[in-house]
Amino acid sequence: MKTKIVEIISVLMLAAILISAASQPGFASAAAQPSVVEQAATQPPEPIDPEELEAFLDDLMAAEMAENHIPGAMVAVVEDGSLLLAKGYGYANLEGQVPVDPERTLFRIGSVSKLFTWTAVMQLVEQGQLSLDSDINQYLDFAIPATFPEPITLRHLLSHTAGFEDKGSNMHKLQAEQMNPLDGYLKANLPGRVFPPGEVVAYSNYGTSLAGYIVERVSGLPFSEYVEQNIFAPLGMVHSSFRQPLPDTLAADMATGYNYTNGQYVAGSFVFDQSYPAGAMSASVTDMARFMIAHLQNGELDGQRILREETARQMHSQLYTPDPRLNGGIAYGFFENTVNGQRVISHGGNLVTFLSHLSLIPEQNVGIYISTNGTRGAATTEAVVFAFLERYYPAAKVPDLQSAAGFAERIAPYLGEYTPARNNFTTHERIYGVFSTMNASLENDGTLVVSQLGRVTRFVELEPGLLQDITNPANRFVYRTDPDGRMFLTGVAGVYEPSAVFKTPWYGTRNLHLLLFLGGTLLFLGALIAWPIGFFFGRRKRSTTAQPTPLPARLARWAAALFGLLWLAILLGITSLFINILPGFGVPRIIFENPPLLSFLLALSYVLGGLALAILVFAVLAWVRRYWSLGGRIFYSILALLALLLTWSLAYWNLIL
Repeated sequence: MKTKIVEIISVLMLAAILISAASQPGFASAAAQPSVVEQAATQPPEPIDPEELEAFLDDLMAAEMAENHIPGAMVAVVEDGSLLLAKGYGYANLEGQVPVDPERTLFRIGSVSKLFTWTAVMQLVEQGQLSLDSDINQYLDFAIPATFPEPITLRHLLSHTAGFEDKGSNMHKLQAEQMNPLDGYLKANLPGRVFPPGEVVAYSNYGTSLAGYIVERVSGLPFSEYVEQNIFAPLGMVHSSFRQPLPDTLAADMATGYNYTNGQYVAGSFVFDQSYPAGAMSASVTDMARFMIAHLQNGELDGQRILREETARQMHSQLYTPDPRLNGGIAYGFFENTVNGQRVISHGGNLVTFLSHLSLIPEQNVGIYISTNGTRGAATTEAVVFAFLERYYPAAKVPDLQSAAGFAERIAPYLGEYTPARNNFTTHERIYGVFSTMNASLENDGTLVVSQLGRVTRFVELEPGLLQDITNPANRFVYRTDPDGRMFLTGVAGVYEPSAVFKTPWYGTRNLHLLLFLGGTLLFLGALIAWPIGFFFGRRKRSTTAQPTPLPARLARWAAALFGLLWLAILLGITSLFINILPGFGVPRIIFENPPLLSFLLALSYVLGGLALAILVFAVLAWVRRYWSLGGRIFYSILALLALLLTWSLAYWNLIL
């Protein structure tokens, strides 16, 4: 039974990880990246040879697509205002054996869509219709609560420092009729404000969608129509759309997304994104190439401008960094990093079965975009981007590094478990965060070992407070304590968004709560088994006993038994939600709907809390009136303590709201 319970908890953890990853923008960690170094080559790079580039990518894509079971992909590379390569690989539709056509095939680009939203915002800023520094409430027809004295501005939305918690419920749907208008979605799914504006970077789909709604409100046009008129049309992007479902003129060219499972590809369906300014766009690779060229040319393509030159330069400049020593941060919507001595601005995207990434190297006037239609595409997009940078912008060998003197003493208070700032804090979704925790430990050789989801990265301290990956200097973190006394790590990794993680208090650590879950489950199971056995074996003895068992003593055991049964029902019920995997997507159905069972289980948790209090009362009564033997009273008291702790644990994860 213990093994079975461990398996159930493990499935729950895996499912929560999948849910978290489904909303991530091209998730990757520092440990997953190839070895690169910061120092640039001494000679300026030569222009890229298109034929050599194609041969290089052909071999690379063949290997990566085979390894990660990717049915189709498309890649574009631009340089100096020209399209060097736009090519499709594999199939847009396996059933019909439809090849990927770089001109016509549409892939969902996920969070790369945000770059179009931010471009639209900056258009209205340069026209004087929006201010980057005004309270965004002045542009809305509903109010963002004044949780903190400081208002949220567009600068905060652009830099993902508005302080919103992460919230995934109701974001994705599988049927068009389940969709709400953008304003309805935003008003019904307002996340909590958990950080003061401008202080902590926490990636926010809601914040970008809010910016898209502001574009609607100020321009007087639906967001998708605004982008069509002011970005797609000037750039000649005729195979792109934010509309859901796609217009009839484009729907036939939409690729199918696939999940590889049990040795075969299973097709998914079109995913409707209710936060559509943050991730709903569909586009061909040649259209994305035109967008890259326009940004590399500071807002201009073929004589058409989408941004003034000074606005484009501002958009590409740094807006926020957790620390200037990190050599990266966030521009006006782009992520900013230094890789192999090259300043890269980029954005990744993930829409369940579609994974994408766009990277620009402004100083080299070069850009690369890749998109895939398989659930394992993150590894492929990541590998291709870094292989491209390694090949055409190589770096010197990584020098051997050692931590600065006194590192062990400085880092000691920071060792332990960390929780991402991009997390939910006020609803039942908080439980997902415990499965993406990070652990920091110190090895005997003075290196800091950071592990997350099975991936391990090793850091040394370059100077007090500054950490660097020993194999990949593009990955740097700083550690410090904020004014509220919270210890945290924050930094940049490769070509992905800056992140922040806070040290988990001892009472919130994953191992503690897992121990409570397992220990409580086993103990109540033991009681459920032992008490009936004791009842039947004790019937003959009770028949000759002058005094029957007092009613409160019987009720006490019934309360504990009912608590144990309800606890198991809730645990198994929640597990059943997470193991209900949609084969075409590889993620639980709960991502796309709010099943009635979830509401029922959350309601049961209130009953569980009431029973825990009743058990506590009965435990006190048992000692006062001396029910059962001494061992029986001790055992029941332990059950009472565990019942309270389990109820507290559910409340901590907002499963009792």
